[in-house]
Amino acid sequence: MGLERLAGAIELMDLPGGSPGELVRTLHDLAWINRWLGGTRLVYQRLTSLQAALPAPTLLLDVGTGYADIPRAVVRWARQRGFSIAIEALDHHDRILALARQASQDYPEIRLRSGDALALPYPDESFDLVLASLILHHMEGRDQVGFLRELYRVARRTVLVNDLRRGRWPFVATWVGLHVISQDPLIHHDGPLSVRRGFLPEELLHLAREAGWARARVSRHPLFRLALTGEKA
Repeated sequence: MGLERLAGAIELMDLPGGSPGELVRTLHDLAWINRWLGGTRLVYQRLTSLQAALPAPTLLLDVGTGYADIPRAVVRWARQRGFSIAIEALDHHDRILALARQASQDYPEIRLRSGDALALPYPDESFDLVLASLILHHMEGRDQVGFLRELYRVARRTVLVNDLRRGRWPFVATWVGLHVISQDPLIHHDGPLSVRRGFLPEELLHLAREAGWARARVSRHPLFRLALTGEKA
């Protein structure tokens, strides 16, 4: 049984303030969640399917990168395979970007940059692959369409948007699971709320079509993940 999307709710992660120690702890927990609960795996799968057709180096953009844990994981994946990659990791949160720069010092393949996800500071078709992980549900109304339009504009080949599937069972399972694996009150609050702000597959497809994506599809993945993929000719 479905749930109505909870529009307009504020997640604690979106608010200013909080101590540096609390922020680091939350970012570490989110990186663990991305690694083990599906977000990073979706990127690996897409890169693996495209690898033979991608140029060297492959140019990748990660929008709303946060702690840049997914770019670092992608670099490790690429190094193991001798795959040349250059990653632009963009976020608007200066405190988080500073922590991401510290954590990424041994990853010269990654360039971190501050910028607006709704007005990406790049020309059309600048990147072979454009990623956005768990960002879309933070937006409301026309910003969702504008965001998807910007991702598609700067992509040369593929856009991959990873977000959460909304529903009663995903909400309950997320609430219980996050209380088991994390002691962070912010994660306890924001995780289930993110599910309430998530999407149904048909909603993602509708947004992509409004944004002008010529070829879009949605696939379901374990642990209530949805992958919205847009391909360019």
